[in-house]
Amino acid sequence: MFPDKVKILLRIIQDLLDKSKKQRAELREAYTLVPSSHCRRRALCCTMLPEMSLIEALAAIQCLSEMDPITRLRLTRGLVRYFFLNSVRITSCPFLIDRNCLIYENRFFGCRAYGLWPKHYYNELAARSHQMKRYNQEQWQNLGISLPQEVADFQVSYCPHVKLDGDASVDDETLPHAADKIELLSRQLAPWHESFRHSYFLDLSFLLASLVFGLTEAVQMKFAFVKDYVKTGNQTGLSELVGNLPDVFAALI
Repeated sequence: MFPDKVKILLRIIQDLLDKSKKQRAELREAYTLVPSSHCRRRALCCTMLPEMSLIEALAAIQCLSEMDPITRLRLTRGLVRYFFLNSVRITSCPFLIDRNCLIYENRFFGCRAYGLWPKHYYNELAARSHQMKRYNQEQWQNLGISLPQEVADFQVSYCPHVKLDGDASVDDETLPHAADKIELLSRQLAPWHESFRHSYFLDLSFLLASLVFGLTEAVQMKFAFVKDYVKTGNQTGLSELVGNLPDVFAALI
């Protein structure tokens, strides 16, 4: 049996899934605005879970609920582990298994757009990301924890190997238009759209960890795990915790 706080948040997620069927169908249409492409499939861009809108997070949760129990539990545990360690380790996106994305047909806008942005615009995005990482590093430093510099400095490089399929084309308006449409769909789920942005920072792994442990508790636990990892490199406690996590999404329709 799950604790009451887990049951409450699961009911909220189930309600959001029920109410967002139209928006999730329109999300798939919005994805078609991003031209199809191909690449070398080396998965170098899959070193992190991208930011996403609430509607995209709900689509991913729906995918999880429809998976076989073993795969779903593996991904659930992987997402929680990712949340606790992504500040101190460069890992891969939890949905990536053996260079294959388990939700590829429903992958996020950030994944679809990667490699299609003009290089100058991608460099602008990278610069903003770098600033945010510096700020994050300073906040951890204020708490007495020095994050590994290679993690703080890490940035997914611009990829020149993504090629458009067939006669597809992309201009300066294509991707912003798709992104704006996805954002508008997500805003229809207010106030949870704003909550996902401001409380969970557009991070599905944070939402899941908070679902299991509670938001405040998840933050406190992350601090403890990061502090221990920086000091000792030890993951034993985290591995035991993650290994005992229940299949929280099994009850979703």
